[in-house]
Amino acid sequence: MGTPMLKAMLRGLFAHKLRLILSALAIVLGTAFMSAAFVSGDTISRGFTDLFSTVNENIDVQVTGKSDVPVNPAGGEGLVTALVPQSIVDKLKTVDGAQTVTPQVVSDGARVIDKNGKAIATTGAPRLGGAWVDGDPAVEIREGNPPRAADEVAITANLAKTGEFKVGDTIEVITLQPRQKFKVSGIAGYAGGRDSLGGETFVFFTLPVAQELMLGTPGMYSNVDIKAASGVSDGELKRRVETAIGTTEYKTLTGQETADAQASGIQSFLNVFKIALSVFGILGLITGAFLIFNTFSMLIAQRTRELALYRSFGASRNQVLNSVLLESILLGLVASLIGLGLGVLLGWAMTKLLASSGLPSGSVVLKPAVAIGTLLVGTLITVLAALIPALRASRVAPIEAMRDAARPDKPLRTMTIAGLITLAVGIVLLILRGTKAVDNNVITLGLGSFLIFIGAVMLAPALTRPITGAIGKLVDWAMPGRLGVRNTGRNPRRTALTAAALMIGVTLATGAAVFASSVKAGVTDLFRSDLNADLVIAADFASGPTAGFDPAIINQVKAIPGVTSATAIQSDAVRLNGKDGFASALDVEPSKTLFGLKAKSGDIRDLNAGEVILNDAFATETGLKPGDSTTLVTARGGESPLKVVGILQPNQLVGSPVVSFADAQGFRVPVAQQGYVKVADPSQVDAVRAQMKTLVADNPEVTVTDPSEQLKQSTSFLDLLLNVLNVLLGLTVLVAVLGVINTLLLSVFERTRELGLLRAVGMSRSKMGWMVATESVLISLLGALLGLIVGTGLGIALVKIFGGDFLKLTIPWGFLITALIGAVIAGLVAALLPAIRAARLNVLQAISYE
Repeated sequence: MGTPMLKAMLRGLFAHKLRLILSALAIVLGTAFMSAAFVSGDTISRGFTDLFSTVNENIDVQVTGKSDVPVNPAGGEGLVTALVPQSIVDKLKTVDGAQTVTPQVVSDGARVIDKNGKAIATTGAPRLGGAWVDGDPAVEIREGNPPRAADEVAITANLAKTGEFKVGDTIEVITLQPRQKFKVSGIAGYAGGRDSLGGETFVFFTLPVAQELMLGTPGMYSNVDIKAASGVSDGELKRRVETAIGTTEYKTLTGQETADAQASGIQSFLNVFKIALSVFGILGLITGAFLIFNTFSMLIAQRTRELALYRSFGASRNQVLNSVLLESILLGLVASLIGLGLGVLLGWAMTKLLASSGLPSGSVVLKPAVAIGTLLVGTLITVLAALIPALRASRVAPIEAMRDAARPDKPLRTMTIAGLITLAVGIVLLILRGTKAVDNNVITLGLGSFLIFIGAVMLAPALTRPITGAIGKLVDWAMPGRLGVRNTGRNPRRTALTAAALMIGVTLATGAAVFASSVKAGVTDLFRSDLNADLVIAADFASGPTAGFDPAIINQVKAIPGVTSATAIQSDAVRLNGKDGFASALDVEPSKTLFGLKAKSGDIRDLNAGEVILNDAFATETGLKPGDSTTLVTARGGESPLKVVGILQPNQLVGSPVVSFADAQGFRVPVAQQGYVKVADPSQVDAVRAQMKTLVADNPEVTVTDPSEQLKQSTSFLDLLLNVLNVLLGLTVLVAVLGVINTLLLSVFERTRELGLLRAVGMSRSKMGWMVATESVLISLLGALLGLIVGTGLGIALVKIFGGDFLKLTIPWGFLITALIGAVIAGLVAALLPAIRAARLNVLQAISYE
């Protein structure tokens, strides 16, 4: 491309600065969101890596028990269940090259009660308890003394500040045993002046007390740290340790391997964090692609004569194509650079925000791959969006320079037929997934949803005039409104593409709203229809997986006058018949009334040790039947034989195998998570509730409530998740509003002479603004309506595919109406700048404009 052509292109690029800024802003926002996710995630990840390296710098080799117990999907992996006995510690002391051998006791589950009687919660970090180790270089006493007596503890500075404790105070701690009182003998901190490692709390006991309360077994340890003698490498010491104790029951890692393993434990959370934010960044970029495509399409249409003049002066098709693509490359690259810089600032801000809750942080980490990837993605999406308009520009014939009329749009028939086919294929894929004819979620669900969305976008131009015309009946009684309706249908492709940007956000938000509403409705039906209980003992969700109450309390509840049925439910991840899953312990006879348990086969009764009742799905999957034998593996109890005594009919409240409370003693924690109570007469509920509260008065982690309150707690997480999702999806709506503004501004520029003539024949400035506002609102409503229709359809498909009998299909009409009202408001906001620009046109200059 020659220098004159390049100069002309650059002049065209910078001639309309507002257009340039609005077009670039979509790419800026998308790339900023995407880069911020990786910058903040990588910065926190580096902080954890450095932190664990520092903590483990005095450990050359660490030995832990090798656990083969089921992973708990609900959390609680910090609960140590594979222990190291004293005999192994003694053997490690004899290993050649082991200078010091330090057995440790550390486990999750030490919950301290604050001065208001509530268990101190964290923001997801563990509440650790363990044994104080003299001489540990990673921990130091800042005030007072280490614990020396059985009734003394030391606490970390983080815990002391949170609970406002000081040396000499009496605190209460809940562990594997009920709450006990201790005297604070000292306040500890970590090397480097840290009050905590990552927002966790830590209670230090004496060694025997820690073994009893945190591990549940005297004489056992969670891990053993070994320091190598001079001249012995970490790798060599590890090899010698493995030779001494074997590799079957115990896992041996070097200090660096231990630090890496600890850092990788947090990596899964950070990966989810980065992926979630990146997805919304990509959505913003895709939304911006519609804006870029529309902008370049309109620019090419407006510059037809200019491009034809270039052709008539000797410019080749490739030169015209390259000039438009170069415009898009410059636009995408500059916008991506700005977005990257903004993303680094946002990432730094998010890091500081998370650091305020105790997570480690340091200097901002910007990996080269993140910087290059952000620039490439932002630029590539811009270029791809401009490619079709660029090809259209290269095909402008020189004779077009002599024409005043714009080239007519191509017929919509081909695009409409292609859209119908694409939509039909997407629907067929979802139907196949719904009937389980194809068992590939990625192909059927993901591709099907994508094709439905693309099909809707392709059909949108054909639907533009009918939909906007129907809505426009509300305003076509006046000339400005009638003109606005006609202008919207003048170029259906342009209108549909502008609306498609808004359609993305509305589709996703609506689909999520339908699914979440259906989940809430299903849960509500469970509580109101299937659960036959009046009162509930429930563990506080915020207290973590170790919270609960002694199952034996339910026997005292049964003795309360007026109580007709009661059971506790104790659940944990287990391995049953070689399959990982959940199992529950409960009183079967009362549960027949409380949960409607019925036998499909065998005997449904209270269980003895070594017996199990299977739920229907598990029995069908494994082929087990009454009388068969199987095995149960629990976290603390190891493997034990079980006999199948019965199989339940499908039940939505009890959907896992049921074992006895005796076998449940091998669960991770010896507490029940829920208890359900049926009262004979509604008039007795308040009296029974009062006596139940007395029974659990010393346990701040549980509350006595009723099913309606538990329902609110169960659905509150869905509400929170949906709110977060809608806030993030607001990014796409923001970009869509920018798209409407950009389209209308270009439309005003394109129709300068027409608008001048309207003003000349008597249209006032206010009516001019009315006309532009009508166009803006109609475009926004078109996008919202299409998004609501597609989103509702996809939400219904998700419910039908994944809901089974649990979800109850519910359409959130309030959300749909709110979305339409929001579309009107967004349209009015988007119309402000274009309406002002149109109203301020100089009539004489506009009439003479060519």
